[in-house]
Amino acid sequence: MYTISTEIEIKAKKEALWDCLSNFSAYPDWNPFIKKIWFKKLESGQPLRLLIQAPFSFPVLMTGKIMMVAPPSLIRWECYLIHPFFLKGIHTLEWTEHQASSVIFLHHETFNGILLPILWKMIEKRVKKGFESMNNALKNKLESLS
Repeated sequence: MYTISTEIEIKAKKEALWDCLSNFSAYPDWNPFIKKIWFKKLESGQPLRLLIQAPFSFPVLMTGKIMMVAPPSLIRWECYLIHPFFLKGIHTLEWTEHQASSVIFLHHETFNGILLPILWKMIEKRVKKGFESMNNALKNKLESLS
């Protein structure tokens, strides 16, 4: 198993993060990493597809399912490329109140699959930069509203 973890402090209420991060239809307007997500209902067990694009990479279409939704502070999904046996990730967006008017946003993914040892050096830095670009875009979006 391999993991990529990032975090950032955002001056916003946790409910504001929930409103932004659970509004997947607005992702194309602000999110440079997760370009689009398709699903019918934001609840555990629901299938989803997502289009991601890490910096200096081609767009990648992933398939999966929503694993956990805990308003107002957690969204987790599992996604895979081609088949979970080859490359699978468990993607978590989680945030906790840090002070009265700020949160710590944790953005991480745990990967596994038979292709991972071969692909890890290629994807690790790109995906981490993708997470960081999303984190910064989220911070800029929410802090500009305050």
